[in-house]
Amino acid sequence: MTPISINQFTPLELKIEWDDGHISTYPTRELRLACRCASCISEVTGQKILNDSMVPLDVRPVHVEPVGRYAVAIVFSDGHKTGIYTFDNLRKICPCCKK
Repeated sequence: MTPISINQFTPLELKIEWDDGHISTYPTRELRLACRCASCISEVTGQKILNDSMVPLDVRPVHVEPVGRYAVAIVFSDGHKTGIYTFDNLRKICPCCKK
């Protein structure tokens, strides 16, 4: 699945419209907490090392850019910018799909 558009929906929500017609609306803090980069997840153990309480409640994307044809990189207002969010993972963590 591939996004056809990615937009800031509200100050604290990011909306992705997918090529199959599905629309995902992500609370931006949940996206930040779901980062899988080496600063957030141990490369050795796979355990989460990000301290959720250190992420501001009002964190939001300040820049979103494509990474090839498989992911997006998101720069967050807390300065975090090393996470790559694959389209597959974004779809898996869609709030309405993971219920």
